[in-house]
Amino acid sequence: MVSSIDLSTRLTATRLALKAIKEQEDNSAATSSSTRTSLLDSYGLDTSSSSNTRLTQLLAQYAQTSNEDTQTDDTDTQLSSGDITKADFMKELKETLEELTAHPDKASQAKAMLEALTAGTLTISDPAEGAQIKAWDVASDTQTTSKPATDIAMTGWSDFLKDHLKRDGSAYARSETGAYVDTISGDNAFFGSVGSRYYYLTWPQAKNGTLTV
Repeated sequence: MVSSIDLSTRLTATRLALKAIKEQEDNSAATSSSTRTSLLDSYGLDTSSSSNTRLTQLLAQYAQTSNEDTQTDDTDTQLSSGDITKADFMKELKETLEELTAHPDKASQAKAMLEALTAGTLTISDPAEGAQIKAWDVASDTQTTSKPATDIAMTGWSDFLKDHLKRDGSAYARSETGAYVDTISGDNAFFGSVGSRYYYLTWPQAKNGTLTV
């Protein structure tokens, strides 16, 4: 069964797995259950019988909105390139964080990330492309169109998150803002989408400990 502790991360992984399954089905008249299982496994999702029912429900719930998501993506005429080294990505990142400030469960994290963006302490990681960069505010730096990224190991999201999200026993460690905690740096961490792709964001946390939920 999917634990409520890591449901948010599992939901995101489920969304990625469903997209992968859908892409494969678009290129094939039939996709076997074994293929679906392999894809779910590749995203770090438990495919045992006890877990499968809940995962199926999650996939079904996401499938109901996938057409709407696709339509929204198709009508977006000003999506960024997805390249974290480009100014258009930083513009979309800031807009995404500003939108998140309206969500009660993510508002405090979004505000903290916006402050880190302004201060130059927000780090963006894209393990799928093997790249990492310090975000910059395009509103205050209108001349910069791109900056070089630092190379990181290219890996799948499942392995990357397992290596980076700190645990305390069976629970994920959380900072006081509700953010996850990066195991390697000890910084606050957030895993979410900008445009149609996923990214891992980290920023310094206050030096007053963490709590677990």
